[in-house]
Amino acid sequence: MDNLREVFEDKHLKLTKPRVEIYNFIKTQHIHPTASAVYEAVQKKLPGVSLATVYNVLNKFVEVGLLKEFKIGDETHFDGNTTPHIHFVCLQCGKIEDAECKESKKIIEAAQKRGWEVKEFSLFVYGICPECKRKSHIK
Repeated sequence: MDNLREVFEDKHLKLTKPRVEIYNFIKTQHIHPTASAVYEAVQKKLPGVSLATVYNVLNKFVEVGLLKEFKIGDETHFDGNTTPHIHFVCLQCGKIEDAECKESKKIIEAAQKRGWEVKEFSLFVYGICPECKRKSHIK
């Protein structure tokens, strides 16, 4: 809890139960949830939390750099991994999986050589996950 207190203080955030639960959920699950999924999970521990509170906290976390958000289709997902990385997205089941991107520095350098000021980096690779591939071969 001390480390979390430091994280929040560093971002000038008040330590509240909803913020703690939302932060812990996203940082420990690694599932790139939507706001609705976060709400469902957090509501189990904090039954009185509202969907509006969850949205407000998620937006604040994005604003201060604790989370990243991205859209796939019509859905906004939240990511606790704020370092440059790859997202593998399954076109069948929608699963999103992270992978380290060792080449991210080279990609950022290439952009900078062309005069771009890189604010963030994220790469999306779309395909079929191993589970869906396995299921399709069983039929």
